[in-house]
Amino acid sequence: MSEHTPKKKNTFQMQLEREATKNIFLLVLIGCLFFSAAIFGINYMNTRLNVQKHLDFLSKTFDDTYQTATDFLNDADNMNNFLANIRGQDDRKDIKYSISKYNLTNPVTIDLILTDDSGNIIYTSFSSESMNLHRIAFNQIVGENALKYDGDIYRTVYYFSGDTSEYVFTKPLYDVDSDSEKPVGYAAIYLNGRDWGKLLTDYQYDSIITTLNGDIIHCSKEGFLKERNGNKYRPADNTGMTSIHGVRYLISSRQLPGPSVILYSFIYYPKNVPYMGIGILTIIFLGVLWFLMSLRLTRGMAERNARSVNLLADELRIIRHGDSGHTVTISTGDEFEEIANHINRMVKSINELNTRNTDLIRLNSMIEMSNLQTQINPHFIYNTLDNIKYLIFSEPDKAAYLIERFTHILRYSINNTKHDVPLYEDMEYIQDYLYIQNTRFGSRFVCSIDIQEECNRYNVPKLLLQPLIENSIKYGFKKRMDIAVAIRGWCEEDSMVLTVEDNGPGVPRTTLETLRTMLASEEIKTEHNGLQNLARRIVLEYGEGSGMSIDSMEGEYFKVTVRLKHREG
Repeated sequence: MSEHTPKKKNTFQMQLEREATKNIFLLVLIGCLFFSAAIFGINYMNTRLNVQKHLDFLSKTFDDTYQTATDFLNDADNMNNFLANIRGQDDRKDIKYSISKYNLTNPVTIDLILTDDSGNIIYTSFSSESMNLHRIAFNQIVGENALKYDGDIYRTVYYFSGDTSEYVFTKPLYDVDSDSEKPVGYAAIYLNGRDWGKLLTDYQYDSIITTLNGDIIHCSKEGFLKERNGNKYRPADNTGMTSIHGVRYLISSRQLPGPSVILYSFIYYPKNVPYMGIGILTIIFLGVLWFLMSLRLTRGMAERNARSVNLLADELRIIRHGDSGHTVTISTGDEFEEIANHINRMVKSINELNTRNTDLIRLNSMIEMSNLQTQINPHFIYNTLDNIKYLIFSEPDKAAYLIERFTHILRYSINNTKHDVPLYEDMEYIQDYLYIQNTRFGSRFVCSIDIQEECNRYNVPKLLLQPLIENSIKYGFKKRMDIAVAIRGWCEEDSMVLTVEDNGPGVPRTTLETLRTMLASEEIKTEHNGLQNLARRIVLEYGEGSGMSIDSMEGEYFKVTVRLKHREG
């Protein structure tokens, strides 16, 4: 094989690189989604704001024009001039002056038709061409409707095909010197439809103004109407998005209760696809550039971070394959070097205890108790190191904290100076142990602790509860995807009781009886020796009245109860 053949990447390094690539891809994807949402949201909110501003403009403009026209008809001088003309007592100069003054001071001009009670035209400011038969007939009908109308001024819309519509205000005229309830005539003013367009085009958006029954007072674009030369507008939906001749608009409406009209605002709402496409392409380009720049750095970081874990894993494989006298040698100058030193001391301690194991069996109960105390499960170490290996790049802070907890466990487990410890001290170790197991299993493993405060001052055998919890995890996950463990403790008159209960598969009744017999026996067996050794240790150290009992129901739970005679620390 060529000496230039590239070195194969290890699994941990490949995993780190995959995680980095995935995170960069996710960042680019999130950036695209965020940009798209931002463009859409900003554009939508800006359009909504423009809609409200436009409707406010339409409302104020229409209200001002409406009120000015109403004031013109209700003006006392104008009323007197109207009545005088109907009686033939005025030369119409005053009326002409009033109309001219109004048209000079208001953006929407008016024309006046003055009729007697029979509908005969007394005066009009319209030209002879504008006073066609259609308008004359319409004006007579308006007078009749005004007489039936409950209000003071009757309003309607005049529309002649091909021309702009005109908003009409009609007021019956009564002789104040007569007791008759019959009007002597009618005054009708027609608001110029073209002037509406000039007034409302000061704003950049389109609009339609209608009466409540849909008669159009003003329409900025004839293309908005479904019927050509029609003067009705009744949309199916007063708000929302619509397309008119291929152009998108956001329609909103507002009803003015006083004038009894409906204002429609049409805001041009173009599609954002081109802008969003440019933005997304820019983000993708920057993401690819970022990825290429950081790939080399990522690989270097992955290789450096993986070196320590891989070296430690290789050293442990040597020990696992039978060379128990092998010394782990790591000189990385980081936490893994400290772990290696602790592992060396732990392995040395285990080897020494294994060497003395035969002699310890023949010694007294105190030596036997010491031997049983020093059993350690190496699989816990391997699993923890695997977790550290995968966390060191993706979640370095969590990996550092896990290393710290693991180091504390190693120190605690290999400290042979103490055989009995206060319960609170052993529970601190349990908390570290549970944290590591939670890191491994995540939400699939849940443990609750409920121990009375007064129990903490009593001494217990070191590493008392850890094998019970480990037993629940080991056998519980064989048949379940998740496990819940409950740890409880309370004090009685002369003893302390601790229980560890899980919701695992439990054991059949026959197996339960076998386990109970085994716990009561002093003979050491290989099967289930963890529980048996712990039970033996409790009996040896705490004497009569102390011990371990188990209870279980297949498919429901497995519960271990430990009773310790009080031995205050």
